[in-house]
Amino acid sequence: MTGPGMIAADPRFTEAERCERLCEIFKNVEMPDMRVRLLTPLGELLQGQTPDGEMVLRTLLFVGTTWQNHVRRVAGLPHLRRMLLRRERGLECLPKAVAALEEAKGIDLNTVRAGLAKALEEGRYPAELTDVFRLEAAALRERSRMLADAADPYSMRTMARLLPRLRLYDELADRLDILAGEGATLATPDLGLLKFLGEKEFDRFCRVIGEFPGCAAFVRILELQRRFQFDPPQISAMMTVSRSLGLGAGAWLSQAGAWLEAASAGLPVRLPAASLPAIKALERAGVKVIPGGIEVHPESLDLSALLDEQTLSIVLKDGRKPPPPDWKGLVLSNITRETLLVSLLNNPKVTRVPGLVEAIVVNCRSSQVLSVIAQKRELHTGHQNKGVPAALLRSRVKIPMTILRRFIHLRFVTRPELKDIALRAARSEVAKEVADYIAGI
Repeated sequence: MTGPGMIAADPRFTEAERCERLCEIFKNVEMPDMRVRLLTPLGELLQGQTPDGEMVLRTLLFVGTTWQNHVRRVAGLPHLRRMLLRRERGLECLPKAVAALEEAKGIDLNTVRAGLAKALEEGRYPAELTDVFRLEAAALRERSRMLADAADPYSMRTMARLLPRLRLYDELADRLDILAGEGATLATPDLGLLKFLGEKEFDRFCRVIGEFPGCAAFVRILELQRRFQFDPPQISAMMTVSRSLGLGAGAWLSQAGAWLEAASAGLPVRLPAASLPAIKALERAGVKVIPGGIEVHPESLDLSALLDEQTLSIVLKDGRKPPPPDWKGLVLSNITRETLLVSLLNNPKVTRVPGLVEAIVVNCRSSQVLSVIAQKRELHTGHQNKGVPAALLRSRVKIPMTILRRFIHLRFVTRPELKDIALRAARSEVAKEVADYIAGI
């Protein structure tokens, strides 16, 4: 499907960006029939079972900065307490983490935890409580670094499980930093559609979607989401549970409606299940088996075990080989981890993925990583790495010219591409040397 409304399913943007862009497009369309045409593809996707439909659902159910969900996940300060305990046992940490842990030693963490528990009930977050999120974020980043450094890059199973988890940890740490800065000014989050459209346009948007076949419950679903404020990854994790249990035969919208209606009866959510396929995998992810069905508390789910590398839902199957992970997506989601990238580049199973090394060169800003790629023959030669030499020459990263100079040759880069690099290279010294080479051949 194509059209301006399909921005709601564009994976290049976050849910917040997709929601805001869709709302801007909707507000700029004045004719009622044009608005119907704009949103028709979205209504069709919500009634299907394709990944695009799940992206649309997450966009429409997006809720501002759902800080309450993040606070709930760290109210017990688990990462800070864990790292303090390890530090007492002699664990070496980076200087930034050491500073955060030393600062935490002067805080009564039990009092802070009790205050956070009370704040969750009352919905008020004084600055003296939210400031501890900065220390929790630092501890979480240090723990992520240690996990990445200790992982075996030659174990593909370990990497497939670890990389999505690291991505979720990074997102949580970023949110905690934001919350620490906002302090007592935290505003109650609300539906993104309502925030970006305003009440009048929001009502019109809901009327258009609600009139599509099978979308009559859209307004009710938005009301429930406004109450529970589930994060997009939580929504997809719940979809994984229902799909894996065979409860997800319906469309995306009806699945979301079933979960939200069940949640309205009280948390944790209890769902009947006639059969329990993949139950071992689901139990490991935080799903509890009860007589006649399952019990799920969205806050206790292990999201990394229930989502793919794009944090979308999957179908878990016990005893069957899982589908191969998208290594390019997994690696790029951890592009800032230098030590992990260098370890992965030593694994032939990873570097044999066509285009992966080139994608690292294009997106990475580490001279250490790019120098390794430029100096190891197997990382810049072969069909799967045919675009690597040109990408190295185009990179803005200050790779030493003594390393790059060997790639300024027709053996590595075609003549038309060399001419283009001479005109458009990000580094003037590279452009000059390429131009001199072309003039001399």
